[in-house]
Amino acid sequence: MGHCIGFRHTDYMDRSYSCGGAYANEGASTVGAVHIPGTPTTADPNSWMLACIGGGQNRDFNNNDVTALNYLY
Repeated sequence: MGHCIGFRHTDYMDRSYSCGGAYANEGASTVGAVHIPGTPTTADPNSWMLACIGGGQNRDFNNNDVTALNYLY
């Protein structure tokens, strides 16, 4: 759903941040990653748009996600 509303993974620069394992960069920040004012420029440990989430877990939108939603919509 996050991709459908225009979001990119907040840990695109290193998927191992949320997925574990080896360092994995999803691609340049110039490809689909546009910084939204008021949101961090680093991985956000509580973001809804982290690349991975553990099984059986839910993750709500955090304040940074809400800031991004309000900015876009």
